[in-house]
Amino acid sequence: MSPEAPAGKPTQEPAEERPSYSRRSLYLLLTPIIVLTAVAYVGDALSPTLVNSHPVWLILMNTRKRYLALTSTRIDPVTFFVVGVGRQMIADPLYFVLGRRYGDAGVRWLERKLGDGAAGVTMFEGWFKKAAYPMVAIAPNAIISVLAGASKMKASVFLALNLGGTIVTIIILRLFGDVFSGPLDAVLGFLRRYQWPLTAASIVLVVVQVVMSRKSGKSELESVASIERELDEAKAEQARRHSVADESSAGEPAADAE
Repeated sequence: MSPEAPAGKPTQEPAEERPSYSRRSLYLLLTPIIVLTAVAYVGDALSPTLVNSHPVWLILMNTRKRYLALTSTRIDPVTFFVVGVGRQMIADPLYFVLGRRYGDAGVRWLERKLGDGAAGVTMFEGWFKKAAYPMVAIAPNAIISVLAGASKMKASVFLALNLGGTIVTIIILRLFGDVFSGPLDAVLGFLRRYQWPLTAASIVLVVVQVVMSRKSGKSELESVASIERELDEAKAEQARRHSVADESSAGEPAADAE
């Protein structure tokens, strides 16, 4: 029997070829990711209006912590809990499967897509190696989910940690809203008074962000075919790096012998 892995870290398995998947399965994985990303952008753009008029719609579209905090006092506890937890649990498993399918190549692809935020991937990667389980429970997001999949963490463990951490986060945000209801109501009042100019400005900012990210080749809104090509390129690049590393290590004994 193999020794148990240290607490907080996924079991390490011998390096092996990842199983091949059909193109149809990739489309089934990437299509909902693209749709969720597009819907999240719309939520961002319309947030100054939706936060007051349709708070449930807002957190269905985008579960940013600030939106959850602002809407926590405007939605009944059961609806807030079900929608908040459910929306988060739709996205994270998709990124976990992406990491499982592409391994480190999926991590590098996500790193490139984040551009200036790539340093965050490196930082999370370092923390993840030391405390994988707490990271999944405390900070479940796209980066952590891809890292969990790439590390070959068991799906059942990932789902349990992710669900538990998400439930705790939603409860904390609800309590936060109750404690700081006064300041939050003041923010909501400001957004209500100036909702139309703020919404117009928000739409412009989101459009500019999308256009600039597409020009730089770092857009999250791409066709399935484009993402598939980028992931395959990242996978091929990782294979080349491993090949070079293997050749270098194979040449070391010979050099030592001389």
